[in-house]
Amino acid sequence: MYAPTLSPRTSPFSDEEHGTWAAILAAHRPKRSKQLVQTFIDGVARLELDRDRIPTLEEVNARLGKLTGWNGVFVKGLEDGGGFYSLLRDKKFPIGHFVRDRRDLNYTPAPDVVHDLYGHVPFHTDARYADYCQRYGEFACRFLDDATRLRRLERYFWFTIEFGLVETKEGRRIFGAGIASSVGECERALSDAPEVLPFDVERICEQEFRIDQMQPRLFVLQSAEQLYDAFPKLQAVVAR
Repeated sequence: MYAPTLSPRTSPFSDEEHGTWAAILAAHRPKRSKQLVQTFIDGVARLELDRDRIPTLEEVNARLGKLTGWNGVFVKGLEDGGGFYSLLRDKKFPIGHFVRDRRDLNYTPAPDVVHDLYGHVPFHTDARYADYCQRYGEFACRFLDDATRLRRLERYFWFTIEFGLVETKEGRRIFGAGIASSVGECERALSDAPEVLPFDVERICEQEFRIDQMQPRLFVLQSAEQLYDAFPKLQAVVAR
């Protein structure tokens, strides 16, 4: 009933699409160490993503599978809750099988291969992060027919896994993959532009968001462990 919409596309990426990927990574490369958490930086290196052409999913999966047992799967675009969470439950991450328009490198509301393969998948090389996402998907699948509880989970995922910040010894860094894949969002998230609030499970579960704009409000973790350790509280807040 909740099967993901796998992409029927069989053609390889075009030279223009490879060029867009290369342009985004070239813009991001010199700033990465001062903007992103080390988990992301290490993941990009372990999967050998930092190149001028989009790597094949087969070669990425061969490396990722050995590290944490996860795999990426191509999908048409934005997955609904049922398809998305069932994939996480099964240790699979959906990857949009298209590349954003070259005229808008900074941000895209629809998750493309840059957002998914470059933004999300590097985090899944970390065993604790990968396990957390699998448990999140498994838990969310209990509420696929409960719109209220599912929305709480969507908000929480948005402001942590997609758009979370975290404090580190080196200073505040980007933890969310939605920020990581956007050159413009990386700059904005670490500026004075957004309102940044302390991590709070209950507040995040009730905080609405829009996908068609850069985020005016973000939440900051004291550490990645704070997120992982808060999972029992999240379960209690969602289930009540």
